[in-house]
Amino acid sequence: MSGPSTRACLRALASAASGTSAAGTSRLPLPRPAFARALATSAPAASGHNRWSKIRHRKGAADAARGQHWSRLMTAVHMALRPPASHDPGQNPRLAFALQRAKDGGVPKANVEQAFERARKALDGTGQSIVYEAIGPGGQSAFMVECLTDSPARTVSRVKEILHKNGGRVSAVSFLFERKGLVRVQPLPGASFDALFETAVEGGAEDVREAEVDEEGKDEPVWEVRTAPTDLGALTDLLTSPPHDASYALVSSELAFLPLDPLPVDETDDHFEAAARIAQLLEDDADVVKVWTNIE
Repeated sequence: MSGPSTRACLRALASAASGTSAAGTSRLPLPRPAFARALATSAPAASGHNRWSKIRHRKGAADAARGQHWSRLMTAVHMALRPPASHDPGQNPRLAFALQRAKDGGVPKANVEQAFERARKALDGTGQSIVYEAIGPGGQSAFMVECLTDSPARTVSRVKEILHKNGGRVSAVSFLFERKGLVRVQPLPGASFDALFETAVEGGAEDVREAEVDEEGKDEPVWEVRTAPTDLGALTDLLTSPPHDASYALVSSELAFLPLDPLPVDETDDHFEAAARIAQLLEDDADVVKVWTNIE
C-alpha cells in the first residue's frame, strides 16, 4: 500500500534522474561549450624583409664602387712594377706615387703585397698567365678573369669555388668581348678633348671617349683611348711624351677585354649584387690580376 510519502520519494528520484526539481528547472549551471581560440585575422606586422633587401642592394652597390676604386689604384701599382722598372719605391718615383695613392685610398696592405708577388713571378718566369671565362647568376653577367699563377690547379680550384658559392660557373663567354688596347688619361688644366682626339687618331687610335670616374665621391673626368692591341705601346708612349705629357696624366694602359654589348646595371636585381660580389671576391684572390665584366 502506497501513501503520500512513497509517491513523494518516487517523484524526487525521477526528478533527480531528469535534471529537474519539483519546483521546476534545475538551478545547476549548464556546461559551457568549449571554443578554440580564434586566430588573428589582421595582417601581420612587416618583418623588415623589404627594407633589408634595399640595404643589401645599396651595400652591394657601395662594395662594387669601392672595389672598382681599389682596382684602379692597383692598376697604377701594377703598371709601375712592369719590367724593367725597379721594385724599389726609392728608385721608382712612379711606384712611390702609386703606392701612396693606394694607401690614401684605403687599399688593404695584402692587396699591395699580392701585386709585388705577381710582379716577381712575371719577372722571374715562375708565373703562368691564364684567362678563365665565367658566367654569373642569372646567365647574363659574364667575366673574363686574368690570372698569373705558379699553380694553375690551385687557381682554377679557387676560381670555381668562388663562382659556385655565389651562383656562377665556368663557361665560354669570350665571344661577348673584344680584345683592345685601352689607355686612360686624366686631363690636366688647359687640356682639350679635341686635341687629344686628333693626336690619338693620328697615332692609330680607333676610338676616343669621355668617361666619368667616381674617385672618392667626386666625379673626375677621364678620357679613354681605344686601339688595336698591337698599337697599345706606341700610343701610350705618344701620349706620355712631350708635349702631350703636360696635358694628360696617365691613369692606366693595358690590354682589355671590352664588352661588345654592355649590360646595364640594375641595382634592384639580386643578380647584380651577386655579380658584384663575385667580381670583388675574384679580385681579392692572390692569383687574380684583373677581372673584366660585361656589366656597364
